[in-house]
Amino acid sequence: MAFEPLQTDEKLDRPIPKARDMDGQMLFGCSGFVLASVGSYLLSIWPFFAFSNTDRLASLGLASALGFVPAFALGGVATRKFGLAGGCGAIAGALTSAIFLYLRIQQTFLSAAARQAPTPDYPAVLQWLVPTGWVLAVVLAASLLLPRGELLEEGD
Repeated sequence: MAFEPLQTDEKLDRPIPKARDMDGQMLFGCSGFVLASVGSYLLSIWPFFAFSNTDRLASLGLASALGFVPAFALGGVATRKFGLAGGCGAIAGALTSAIFLYLRIQQTFLSAAARQAPTPDYPAVLQWLVPTGWVLAVVLAASLLLPRGELLEEGD
């Protein structure tokens, strides 16, 4: 009579260690990517809805700090837990939130130009500088927090 998992009648002294199967690894990586990307995106943009007066540098800084710090922490945790998939998810969340942030700051300048809102008290270069800095910070953190040997096979 066959014994599991070897399908033989050979008796072993100790159980066979479980190996991660491809389906499990794919599901683990995909889940990590989705959680990191959606979670970091939502964490980074919610303050811009709560503090809608981002025409002042102090409000922009407060909204950025309240959103970016938890999103940054989530990206770091996801990178350590899920490896490359988590790091890429954190970068994806940062890219989408950077696009949101760019459009939000640009909307502030366009509203001011149309005389519908006060003129921002910070330079227009922040329209692209703040989102770009955010993405670069997340890429740097993801690359530094990536578990050792994740990109290269052991022995390369």
